[in-house]
Amino acid sequence: MSLSELPPLDCHAHIAPDVTDPQIRGLNGAVVFAMTRSPAEASAAARRNDAAIVWGYGAHPGITTALAAATKDSVQHAVGQHALIGEIGLDRKSALAPQLAALDIILSLCTEQPLLLSLHSTGRTSQLLDALTRRPHPGAILHWFNGTRADIQRAITLDCYFSVNAAMTDERLSWIPPNRLLPETDFPSSRRSTRASKPGDIAFLEQRISALLNQPVSDIRQLWYRNLAALTNRAGVIPRLPPTLRDLLQELVT
Repeated sequence: MSLSELPPLDCHAHIAPDVTDPQIRGLNGAVVFAMTRSPAEASAAARRNDAAIVWGYGAHPGITTALAAATKDSVQHAVGQHALIGEIGLDRKSALAPQLAALDIILSLCTEQPLLLSLHSTGRTSQLLDALTRRPHPGAILHWFNGTRADIQRAITLDCYFSVNAAMTDERLSWIPPNRLLPETDFPSSRRSTRASKPGDIAFLEQRISALLNQPVSDIRQLWYRNLAALTNRAGVIPRLPPTLRDLLQELVT
């Protein structure tokens, strides 16, 4: 596949594990990193074998039952089944202690494992960066990160990447180095502001980033994939990805 034929890329969206083949065909070949919100949902997703969807193991910080289910045994099993751990992280809407406990279990068991991590941080950006400082990981992606400019600089020193969407402000997007950017829709969240009609619908986001960087839209899609190739190569996760994506990224790093 040439760079001019790259499919849409969505590094953080939500798709139900019982999605049908016709529904997947409706994504028009988009490569989607599909987050789950609980270990039970992740277990169902792990039984799938989709050519362009990378299914995650999630324990959403806003769901107390999901946090409680993120036990050592559950996470150890997931590390063997999933190339992606997400959605995980911290959220301001519930008690911090159980979230930190679950996140520490997850990060500790992901250490030195070939994985990508998609991290939620709504309202608790500095605490999430503290957790990554204690247990850094080369595959960390900060999803919809709305921290301060100082938070973003701190995340960069931790070698984090950022999955961004069209609901984010131009100012915040401009604070992130272009070589750390990855696209996301977070579908179905905030569809009015992201203008994403489905997972993988990143057309409006690409136009936004094109204008911000003063580059053609076609170059922005190439940027997404080059950044993903660099990240996945560094994290050692390329061999674990679906074959089509694996082969494409391998070409970009050789």
